[in-house]
Amino acid sequence: MKHTGDELQHSAKNVVKKKLSCFIITMNKSLESVQLHSNVTCHPFLGQSVSAQIFSHVDKQVQSDLRQGISTRGAHFTNNNSVSIAWNHMQLWKKLAHTEGSEDYLIFEDDAYVTNHSINVYDQLHRSGLFTNNYIIKLVTGYRMKWLGSYELTMLKMFLVDNIQYVLKKCTCSTRQNLFNNGAYVMDKEASQVLLDKFFPMQYHVDTYLHYTGYQFSNLFMVENDVVHFSGRPSTHQTGKEKFQRILPELKEQLINIFSSDC
Repeated sequence: MKHTGDELQHSAKNVVKKKLSCFIITMNKSLESVQLHSNVTCHPFLGQSVSAQIFSHVDKQVQSDLRQGISTRGAHFTNNNSVSIAWNHMQLWKKLAHTEGSEDYLIFEDDAYVTNHSINVYDQLHRSGLFTNNYIIKLVTGYRMKWLGSYELTMLKMFLVDNIQYVLKKCTCSTRQNLFNNGAYVMDKEASQVLLDKFFPMQYHVDTYLHYTGYQFSNLFMVENDVVHFSGRPSTHQTGKEKFQRILPELKEQLINIFSSDC
């Protein structure tokens, strides 16, 4: 869908200001809150490591793979760390789903640098009037294989924030590649409920799950270029050995995406 300048201005006039809550998912008990402008404070949300109770919610086949240290699909969990990451994101979705009234959550992983700029981008996007309900806005796109193209993404709006140019796109068909990285994203209450409804049994890395489910059952948007920067610390999703072992499963996942795409 293309939006003209007049349409954007008209829709922006009817925007109702929503409450924004901000959380940083972390395992660091000493992490402190980050006070930003516009009366927004990003609070640490202390995550959980995998327990027997959490592991019991994982799909039985994926449980078996994890015990053997193998992967049958690239989208499946690599190790217990990737299980806990998905679980901790889900806990925030659950928290949002049970809030009263209309609210957006801005969610960061703790290797992202949280700045006022992120709030400025959110404010401009919210004022555009393009988001009504059941939406997820990824502030980090994270192409895995960009050479495959981005036909699945429809450009909606170009905009400037703090003299940096961004493009807002919407995922409009089944993609040929995973748009990974959940380092920073925004969602509303309706989208959190959609993600919760289809979360169990747990199977997928959380970024892949959000992508697959968000495209099918929510309104999935992404902003380019990336809005936030990262510390560059080693990923807990996989070790170097695990990354090598996942070459074939990830190739399989890529082929699944390519042949199932309706783009």
